[in-house]
Amino acid sequence: MKKPLGLAALVLLALVLAAPPAAADALSLELGLHGGLVNSKDGEGGSFLGGAQARVNLFWIVAAEARASYYTDSYDLGQLGSVDVENIPFQVSGMIYPIKLPKVGVYLLGGGTYSNLKVKGTSVVQGEVTEKGWSTHVGAGIDVKVGEKTTLNGDVRAVFLDANSVDELFDSVKSSYKGDFWTVTLGLNYKLF
Repeated sequence: MKKPLGLAALVLLALVLAAPPAAADALSLELGLHGGLVNSKDGEGGSFLGGAQARVNLFWIVAAEARASYYTDSYDLGQLGSVDVENIPFQVSGMIYPIKLPKVGVYLLGGGTYSNLKVKGTSVVQGEVTEKGWSTHVGAGIDVKVGEKTTLNGDVRAVFLDANSVDELFDSVKSSYKGDFWTVTLGLNYKLF
């Protein structure tokens, strides 16, 4: 059992290291747009998320990405009604491609998310609070070249927000809102150079 697994890993490594056309991706800049679904652990979920992204391919299998998004959500407080959640997360990610072939690349990413979170109660409990701060995120995705300078990408990300805005806003409510969320997005990037 160990022999076939080791052989498969060796073949995969050889494919990654022996793909010279992919080495042409050294130091390039891509700009693009993304959209998809966001689902928070505590909220109603299933909301639309959209935004813009910039990716710098540093060298063959290493890249960095900056991404800004926007989404809204709701959090149910039971008999007290619900609160509206609005978030503008800015993400900075380091990316590594364990598989990078001329037309397809699979990547893993991780980094920091700066969230500008606004929580607003409009029912029985009223008020508004804004929370800004850093959290971490991880994810994985795939790039597919659809043209000479155009790349389609899709990924899944989990953000560990750990917000406490609801608790601060509604001291009388023993809520467990953390705001952690995950996203599934599709993006389209255009290579500038």
